[in-house]
Amino acid sequence: MTSDPAPTPASTAKPFQLNDESLALLLEEVSAMANSGRSLVSGLAGLNDAALGRLGRAAVFVHARVEQGQSPSVAMASLSLPYQTPIRIAMQIMAETGSAQPIHETVRLIRQREDQRRRVWLAAINPLLNMLVASVVVFFVLPWILVSISESEPVTSPFAPSIAEICEAFARNYALAAVVVIGVLACFAVWMHWGIRRSIQRAQPSRVLATFCRWLAIQIEIPSANIDTARAIECAAEVAASGAPGGWKTVASNVRGGATSEHSLEIPEETPTPIKECVVDLVGGKRDPESIAHDLRGLSELHEQKANQQQSWWLQNVPHWIAWILMIAIIIVLLQAAISPLLNAIGGIPQ
Repeated sequence: MTSDPAPTPASTAKPFQLNDESLALLLEEVSAMANSGRSLVSGLAGLNDAALGRLGRAAVFVHARVEQGQSPSVAMASLSLPYQTPIRIAMQIMAETGSAQPIHETVRLIRQREDQRRRVWLAAINPLLNMLVASVVVFFVLPWILVSISESEPVTSPFAPSIAEICEAFARNYALAAVVVIGVLACFAVWMHWGIRRSIQRAQPSRVLATFCRWLAIQIEIPSANIDTARAIECAAEVAASGAPGGWKTVASNVRGGATSEHSLEIPEETPTPIKECVVDLVGGKRDPESIAHDLRGLSELHEQKANQQQSWWLQNVPHWIAWILMIAIIIVLLQAAISPLLNAIGGIPQ
């Protein structure tokens, strides 16, 4: 009995993951290879340079996978789990049509999402700093001020002892104040994280529609290529929904079955009417593909703007509200602390 052959290094290697920027650079190199007429295998072999760091190691990894018989689209897609679907579909379209436009769109998608994440978390710094300053003022500065005022009050109010004791605890015990500040910041950070995630989820449906329209338009615009309409719809839906086309898979099946009307296509009900009309016109051949692609790009920009507005609403309004609320609250406390001794003294004067 013969033993099984030893597994090859390429088949046993752990999945190699690239960060977003390195992935975008590698895809740009792949696009340049396609535009210059070089094969992917020879082009990746030329990137085997130690000076390229992770980018070079990723090229070696993909080259080894392709040499072992894996398709280039699957080998490239394995470099990134979040962008696995768009990379795989873009590589497949490029192999079939020779157009590098899907690769450019994938690079744009990667950098756009990276920029959105960066802007979201940078925008969260402002309210966190506001809360930090307010917490320091409330738990370090105000207790000392209130204790000093309470000690000099000519007439104490019935509630002064309890307030003074609380303030004195913070004024004398800096460790306690520091723990409270950290706790407040932690709770606020959790609340901000929840709000940011909620705003991202709220914008997700509009972003999915924008991606679907753009990728469908790209496939329609590819020159001198006989595009399978059903497959173009299915691919656009897979990219938009991260590999889960949902109801659009049924639409693609109906297109293959000869359906042309909106009712027979069974387009998902949540799809906006302009997108439905473009899909029906595309399937039925009622309009020029270039005109449909132009409309789809316009719809993509419209839904992208809507998604950005939905996602940025939280970060644009909440920081301003927090800043004003904290500022007004601190001013009120300071005014009350400054005026209350005078009011108590006046109230204690016999008539």
